[in-house]
Amino acid sequence: MKLDKTCSLFFGTKIDSKLREALSQAKPGDRKYFDGSSEEFLRIIELPDEKWIGKVIKPGPVVTEVDDIQRNIVSIMRRVAPGARVSASGIRVFALPGAAVGASAVIDDEGDDDPAASGPYISM
Repeated sequence: MKLDKTCSLFFGTKIDSKLREALSQAKPGDRKYFDGSSEEFLRIIELPDEKWIGKVIKPGPVVTEVDDIQRNIVSIMRRVAPGARVSASGIRVFALPGAAVGASAVIDDEGDDDPAASGPYISM
């Protein structure tokens, strides 16, 4: 089993057409909450066929922080896009392999050198 303690996590929601429209209508002063200029706020991650908005969290958050992270994201979203529906149950969590902290924090208790078993996840 491998435990990768280097990857940041992304807590976010997919941007649909209604949310995209609400974000485009955000007040200029509120754009700082999702333009990615501060780690305290949200950022938009673009994939080839979709966009997500959320918060990048350092590796290994305490489980009790998850509710706080969800509430923070929903609170910011309600401020910048009051017309869009965003709830805590709509927040998803993904590993961000490109946002690794350091390569030496991988714990491998099986000595498995299979390259297909490596990655920013826990494998069994």
